[in-house]
Amino acid sequence: MAALDELEQLERVFLRLGLAETDDQLQATVSKFLSPVLLKLSSTQEGVRKKVMELLVHLNKRLKSRPKIQLPVESLLLQYQDPSAVSFVTNFTIIYIKMGYPRLPMDKQVDLLPSLLQCLEDKPQPHQDSLLQLMMPVLNHLKMPEDPERRKAMFRLSEKPKTAQIMLEFMMDMLLLPYVVLPPGGAPAAEGAEGGRPQSAPANTSGGTPPGMSQASVKRVTGDKQWKPEELEEVKVGIIKFLGADIFADEEIIPHLLVGMSDTRHGGIDWNNTALITRLYKLFLGYTAEKPTKKGAPTIRPELRREPAGTRVRLKVFPYYLRSREAAEHFPGNLQIIFECLYGVHTNAKLRQMTLQFIHYICSCASDAKIQPLGQLVLNALQKLIGEGKEDAKLRSLAYVAIGKLANRLPHLFSKDIGMVQKFFDAVSKEDQDTRLAIQEALSLMATAYKNLDDSSARLMEALILSNVEKPEAPARLAAVHYASTVFPSNHVPSRYVLLLACGDSKEEIHSEATKALRGSPQANSQGAQDEAAPKTLPGFKEMVTYINEKATQRMKSQAKYSVGANAIPFNPGAFTETVLYMRRCLATDSGVAIPADDDTPSPEGAPAIAKYVETLLEESGNSNKGPVHLYMNLIKQLLTAVGGAGPLYCLLEIVAVCPNKLAKQFTGKLDWIKGLMHHSRDDIREHASQLYGLVACTLGTGKFNNAIKELTKNLHDQSPEVQHGSVLGLGYAIGRHLYIKRTQVTVEDLEEEKDHGAATGNISDMEVAAVKAIVEMLDNPSSLLASAACTALGEIARNGPLPLPTGGVGKGKGKNPNPCTKLAIVDKLVARVKSSKDSNKLKERLCQTLGYLPVGDPDFQHQRAVLQGLLEAAEVRAPELHFTVGEALACAALGPRSGAGRDMWTEEDKEYCTEAGAGRGKDEMAWMVGIVLEKYSRDQKPWIRQGRLKEIQNIFLNLLSEPDDLTQDVGSKGLGLVYERGGSGHRDELVALLVDTLMSGRRETMSTYKELCSLASDLNQPDLIYKFMNLANHNAMWNSKKVSKF
Repeated sequence: MAALDELEQLERVFLRLGLAETDDQLQATVSKFLSPVLLKLSSTQEGVRKKVMELLVHLNKRLKSRPKIQLPVESLLLQYQDPSAVSFVTNFTIIYIKMGYPRLPMDKQVDLLPSLLQCLEDKPQPHQDSLLQLMMPVLNHLKMPEDPERRKAMFRLSEKPKTAQIMLEFMMDMLLLPYVVLPPGGAPAAEGAEGGRPQSAPANTSGGTPPGMSQASVKRVTGDKQWKPEELEEVKVGIIKFLGADIFADEEIIPHLLVGMSDTRHGGIDWNNTALITRLYKLFLGYTAEKPTKKGAPTIRPELRREPAGTRVRLKVFPYYLRSREAAEHFPGNLQIIFECLYGVHTNAKLRQMTLQFIHYICSCASDAKIQPLGQLVLNALQKLIGEGKEDAKLRSLAYVAIGKLANRLPHLFSKDIGMVQKFFDAVSKEDQDTRLAIQEALSLMATAYKNLDDSSARLMEALILSNVEKPEAPARLAAVHYASTVFPSNHVPSRYVLLLACGDSKEEIHSEATKALRGSPQANSQGAQDEAAPKTLPGFKEMVTYINEKATQRMKSQAKYSVGANAIPFNPGAFTETVLYMRRCLATDSGVAIPADDDTPSPEGAPAIAKYVETLLEESGNSNKGPVHLYMNLIKQLLTAVGGAGPLYCLLEIVAVCPNKLAKQFTGKLDWIKGLMHHSRDDIREHASQLYGLVACTLGTGKFNNAIKELTKNLHDQSPEVQHGSVLGLGYAIGRHLYIKRTQVTVEDLEEEKDHGAATGNISDMEVAAVKAIVEMLDNPSSLLASAACTALGEIARNGPLPLPTGGVGKGKGKNPNPCTKLAIVDKLVARVKSSKDSNKLKERLCQTLGYLPVGDPDFQHQRAVLQGLLEAAEVRAPELHFTVGEALACAALGPRSGAGRDMWTEEDKEYCTEAGAGRGKDEMAWMVGIVLEKYSRDQKPWIRQGRLKEIQNIFLNLLSEPDDLTQDVGSKGLGLVYERGGSGHRDELVALLVDTLMSGRRETMSTYKELCSLASDLNQPDLIYKFMNLANHNAMWNSKKVSKF
């Protein structure tokens, strides 16, 4: 019966809605019946609920087309807060609250805002989000009572901390919401594009999620609405007003206010407005700053003069001076502020710090014309502050840096006052740790002010940095290094000496800074010679050696010397080693040799140029022991005796090797010392010592030379691998040098000299023959180290003269030659080991090099074809580095005695062995070498034979393009280019046609790139461009390696 009554009631409501013809009638019906109808949703009868839903569907259609019809929001809010209401009812109730609340007049929405807020407690989050979305646009229209207590009572949030927290979190998300929200797809919304994210904000990192938010928080604050920028800005303003109404505790709203301050929509203030800055200066300084400065200017009566602002106001105003260039240039107000806040009566530590920051700002942004009048006065004030402010380390630090910045802007105030920098160097050793850092920064900033000093000031600066570079305090040493590298030019000798001392510093920062300063500037032009018009980048060798020797002598007589075991040296080992290497750089630079700044390992590539310069120096000094060359040698010997090292030993080897006739004899009494180095634990030291031993041994008489060879040969059977290694190398270099002298210097004069001095320039002795045989036996040694050394020794002998061994049988003697010590047997042995899979590629490179050297020193070498064949068979090993070594060896073997490999690497340049056809090979040695082969192979009287051979060569290079190895393809493309150049105008068209036809008809996948290039060249109607395209497409990084770069 009750269900029938309910259905009858609903039918009557339905009828009333249907009969409502005007908006007023419909609004009256809705206002009266909407809340009771929603309550019927709690009915247990299915028919009742179904009827309610039918009625609501009809109502929704009517309301959707009539946005001005008001809903009974107040009754809906009461019904929504009813704790006895079932969830089905509340879910529909909030739908109509969301529909009706925005329809209300704004004053009515404001009145209902507290009621809306009361609905948040203990409701599902989707409901809370919907209610908060309704509240946010209203906050900007809320008028708060003036009484704080009434404001708090209006919302009673202090009684509901959960509600307060919910509201604060939602308002934070609203403040973070950008004016353009990127959807998860990443495309920006069309509306409000002008209010996008500022440039300083981080980019969205997760599918369009704004910074500081999550995807859920974005959805929570936006719902189904797309905020327009103007609407969102109004909402944010309302939130800030609401937060500032003293409803929440300060610590709860500070994050919100910070986010609000960072909003992209804010009014900008022009802090460089002259009128604004003038008013701020008047506020800060009072009207006392307006006293007349010109005769006849109006004065301000005493009773109208304003006193300066108080300290609290000044602290608030001062940060804005640090944002204004106009404030920094506002003279004389800026100067008055500096003195008022540093030394005035009404100041404090915070104002002093801000004043020093203001000076930093003036130095950074004020123009030269504006900063000039301040300079001397500000400098005096800062010096006074440093002298008086002993108790405030922070203040002193800022003052030190301020002086540094002032020196950077006004160097003329400092350039003649060395005393200023002297005080700073003293302070950096005495101040506390934090202040030292500030002084270091100041010294660094001041350094440029002391460039271009006059002679007297320069001498004072030299003494200053020299006295500080070895102080116990690291900051003083670092500052000395900085001044040595900044104040003086790179060719200034005393400052380079200071940097060399710092290279031995125990602090890595100081050591690396000094090393960088020394090596950062050496340059030479592309021809390897310096431009005489350009300033020298390194000191002269003579000046540098003389200065270093003088300082070394002084230190050896003082407490500054270092003890290394039983030896004393003038500098610590690190500094001494770097000094020797730097003198070698100076020597090379004066010789016209280009040394890369980052080249830490000296090499003999520029030795012939150094040889000419050393010869000149020796002639100038008359071979005096006080000449620069001998002083240089003495310093190296002093270092090697106490410390050793591969770098210094190479320097000694180089200086002796470039002029052995005059310098090697000085070491005949040092052979035992050199032999000790030959047995060193380091490979490179043994290598250098062995070369030096070979040079010196050849200056001995014949008897002594043979004894030396005998002793080294005996050492080959020593148990120590180091002794064996050094001895076999020593034998190779000594015998090789002997053969070179025999080949090049046996003249009438030499025979007379041999008669007088007994130099070892005679025929090959039995000792040497025995030594060569022992070296050959060592080729089979299982140790890669010793086998490689044997190769080096044998190659060194072979490139300087014929091996003192029988020729051997004709043809390949593998297994057919009973004598293992013949030239043919050596060829077979080397070729067999190259083919072996057991040895490393590094050893194989050495084996191939030795093979290539065999015909170089022997004009009558009969096994050249076997050597070439063996080298060509080495191509089976796929190793690019090895292939380039094979190429070098092939060139040497093919040229034989005409090869540049037979020269003295230290004194003779490679170009002396170049023919006219190969005069340009220094620029492109590979092109020259392949060009020679092509010229020889394609030379024939019959043109069809020449053309056929060029086609054959082109096809060979073309096959390389299908190889999987990039470098092989590169070689192929370069070879094709060389064939095209050699073809001549009469054959090029046919070569191009053949190449295009082969590429376009090929089916191999690896050729697809070349087909595309071929098509491109054809489209351009220039088929011959295919050669250039292939060369560009195939450039391999391997060509930049040290070994390959020569090609």
